[in-house]
Formats: sequence, structure tokens, C-alpha cells
Amino acid sequence: MKKSNARILPLILGVLVLVSACGGPAAPGGSPSPTATVPATSEPSAEPTPSVISEISGTVVYAVRDNVADQTEDLIDVFNMMYPNITVELEVFNGDLNNTLSAWAAAKTMPDVVLGWDNLSFFALQGWLYPLDEFLDKDPEKEYIHKTSLEYFKYEGKTYAVPAWLQFSTIVVNLDLLEVLNMDAPDYDWTIDEFVAMAKKATTNQYSGINHVESLDQYLMQQLLKTEHQWGYDPETKKFNLTGGEFTQAVAIINDLLAYPQLVADAMRNNDIVSAGGQDDYAKKFGSGADGLSDGRILFANQSTWDDEWMNAQFKFKWDYYPIPAPSREDSKQIVHADYGIMLSTAKDPEAAYELLKFFTFGKDGLLARMKQQETGNFINNRFTIPPNSHPEVAEKFNASPNVPDGIKYMYNNMDKSVKGDFSKVLPDYWKVVNDNIWQAKDRISKGEDPAAVAKEVEQKINEQFAETYKIFSEQIKKIQEEFESSRE
Repeated sequence: MKKSNARILPLILGVLVLVSACGGPAAPGGSPSPTATVPATSEPSAEPTPSVISEISGTVVYAVRDNVADQTEDLIDVFNMMYPNITVELEVFNGDLNNTLSAWAAAKTMPDVVLGWDNLSFFALQGWLYPLDEFLDKDPEKEYIHKTSLEYFKYEGKTYAVPAWLQFSTIVVNLDLLEVLNMDAPDYDWTIDEFVAMAKKATTNQYSGINHVESLDQYLMQQLLKTEHQWGYDPETKKFNLTGGEFTQAVAIINDLLAYPQLVADAMRNNDIVSAGGQDDYAKKFGSGADGLSDGRILFANQSTWDDEWMNAQFKFKWDYYPIPAPSREDSKQIVHADYGIMLSTAKDPEAAYELLKFFTFGKDGLLARMKQQETGNFINNRFTIPPNSHPEVAEKFNASPNVPDGIKYMYNNMDKSVKGDFSKVLPDYWKVVNDNIWQAKDRISKGEDPAAVAKEVEQKINEQFAETYKIFSEQIKKIQEEFESSRE
């Protein structure tokens, strides 16, 4: 469903002043203490509205999900003030992006720009993506894009997406419960040993250390690794490393937590007992129908920034985000996930489409407009988004926002050391080749098989399967690249 864009809200004037403001240097990381406010400079002073860019013209069809259509319309109003000769048509959809794009491709009604988080390799193989390097290479804001995120949206040397917003893998800490338990709050660059010790100390007949441990072994492994990314993936060799000791060490840490009575709250659940009308150990501890996490009786939540909306609504206690703990303070790094924006290969006015794509993803002006909009609370389903851009004006505004928890500001300001936590969004056949084999390995280890032996076997299996998969993928992408210009004629 296409929507016209005719209304201008008072928000626009405030945003235009904001995007024209002169910002100072990016706020420093500051002290890792969670009780300290991350340093931020003063609010930028107002200056004249930004320059109108009239030399770029065209029509751009922008596809957005229905739950963000209203707020997108307001941001398009801001975009149109800056680009008066670009006409934006809004295409509203719901449901799965893979199926939606497939239907549009079959009907030859592709949009020009869309944001997503589905596996990018599928779209690339269909020839649906427009390589962005001709625009990025001359864009002065490219230097501010989070490099780890941008670099891995490339296939065979060409960039097919840009980061739209970032997410962090995190541990959520109940700060009020720390006070009840007479425990000191850790620094943000905390260690795995500190995390485990605190989880055990917090576990009593009344409280538990953590809500669940699903995927936590993956995140711990990324901190234990020196350079590799998700499951030890090395983008240069295109191989996964499960035999360096980090995989088995991460599994051992999780098993240690699970072995400590009552520490992992969800491990006390038993659906068979509940279905039979009985009380499982979870209900005996926290109460029938109770949620120990929301009730403030669990110290750590193994939840990440994509869970913010429901956590912010449900948690009535003081809490903060922490990075995944590392083996040492020096090893601490941010585990970053990036949703993306793409330009479709059928875009009729690619220069105009790129400007819209930039505005709604990494562009300074669009990010400032988005943050201004979030301050108003109008149509917003998230209180903050993490910018994939470190431009001084963006950093200043982000660090000054009362909507952003201190822990998130710390992670944003310390992304110079980061790894990619979501190669699942870019690698071909990731879920079949990597994910399924990893989970089978973890299941075998949980049933008593030797962790090192299983890791060796599964590493070899994954790397052999992925090498075959990527060889075919690479050949197909190269062919698509060779035929790209002719396919647009």
C-alpha cells in the first residue's frame, strides 16, 4: 500500500535546527563505573537551517513495515525539506521481507529502498541489490560508519548494504538488587570471573543469579577469542574456529552456572509438572505465575538491546546494560549486531535513492532527526536506537540523550574494539551449515560426549560444508556482478 506524504509536523522545525547545529568532539568513554554519567558536551547551539540540496532529483519508492509508517512519514517530511526535488513514495508492508520482496520481484513492482535484518546473501543471489560503492567512496561521512558493520556487508569486493542501526549483546544488571545484596556494582569492563562469582553470590533461596543462559556460550566465546567473530569465524580464511579452546571453555562456564543450584532461574522450570497441575521448582521459589526477573529477584538478565522495549515497560527497578564480560579488562570488546538498509537493483534514480537510504541509515542528518523524534515520544516503539555513525554531532547528541542508558553510551563510545555478532545476517546457508551443526554439537556435549572431540569433528564438518557453499555462492555473485549493468538496461 503506497501512502502519500503530505503532512508537516511541528517536529520538523526542531529537527532542522538540530541537524544544522555545530557539534563538538565525540564524548569520551569516561569512567566505566555504572553510577557515573558518561561525559557529554553541552547541547549544540542553534544555527541556520541546513543547505537545501536541489541538484539531486528523482522519485524514490521507500518500503517500510506498517508499525513504523507514521514515524517514517514524519522523517520523510524532514528529508523533503532538505531535498525538495526528490519525491518519496512510501510503500507500507507487513510480514516477512523475503516473501514480500519475492512477491514484488515477481510482479515487477520492486521498491527502491528498504531496511531489514534477514539474511542478505539470499537477496544478493537474486540479483536484487544495487552495489553502493560508487556512492560510498565519494561520501565524506563514510569515515564515520562503524567499520566492522560496513565491511562485512561486502560480497566479492562490492558493498551491498549499509548499517541502519546497531544492537549490542549484553548482560542486564539489576542495580537495586545489588544494593539489597550488599554487592558492589562492577565496572563496565568487567571479567568473566567477576560475573560468575557475582551470579553465585546472588543465588539464595530468595534470589537467583541469572534468568537463562541461551546463546550466552556464543557471546562468551566471542570475548574469549582474540580476533575472530561469531563462532570463531575468520572473514579472511572463511573458516570457523571451534578447536582453539574458546568454544569448550565457554561451554564449561555455562555448565558451571547450570550446576550451581538455583542459579539459572529458567533451569528450574518444568513444563511437564506444570501441565500436570503441579508446582515446579521455579514456582516454588518465585511463586505461582510469578516472573522472577520482572519482580526484581534475579540479578542478571541474559538479554540484549533488542529486548529494550519490553524490559523498559516491565522492569520497575533500577537497571543498566553491561557488555558481555571478558577474560580480562584488556580483552573487553563490544559484540555488535547491525540491521541494514539496501538499495534495490531496479532503482530508476539511484543517486536520489542513495540519499534517502543514507538519511534513514547512517547519515548524520537522518540520525539527528531520528533522535529528536525519539525525544518527543511520537509514534516511537523504541526509546533509543544505537547509531552506526560516530560523527561528532551524532555522538554528542547520543551521549546527551536521557533516553539512552549509561551502559549503552559506554559501549557506543568504546566500539573501537568490537566484533560482529551476527554473521547469521550475511553468510550464505548460515542456519543450515553453521547454526544447526553448532546446536547439535552442544546437545551431544550436554549428553556427556567429550567436548574437545566433538568440537574437532564439528569444526571440520562446518568448514567443509561452508567452503563448498561459499564456492558456489561466490561464483554466482561474480556472474551477477558482471551482468549488473546490462540487467538494468
